[in-house]
Amino acid sequence: MTKLDHAAIRTVHYEEAQTFFKDVFNMHMWREIGEKPGRKCWFKEGIQLCEATEISVSAENGYDHISLAVDSVPEIMKKIKAYPVTPINDHWFSLPNGTKIELKLLSDWKLNEE
Repeated sequence: MTKLDHAAIRTVHYEEAQTFFKDVFNMHMWREIGEKPGRKCWFKEGIQLCEATEISVSAENGYDHISLAVDSVPEIMKKIKAYPVTPINDHWFSLPNGTKIELKLLSDWKLNEE
């Protein structure tokens, strides 16, 4: 069986991105390396942040979206209003760098099914 280990996201707002994932998703950073402007950090929950000096939002960074399983989709959608993200619908939003995030209920998560 193969499972997703992590999704790496480029950001020009490194500290703000760290705060966003800690506050909105209650993620826990376990590793950080490098020096500005090339820092990287990993959250136990599967997100990696990669500091960049420039990002091409129109290029979509080579992937379509990241899907995160959460306890409450409405609660997360409410929390994101305090950050510079763009809601797309009731369970999708995009980060300032163009990364699209889909929210699914943790209770519907199928990753551990055989």
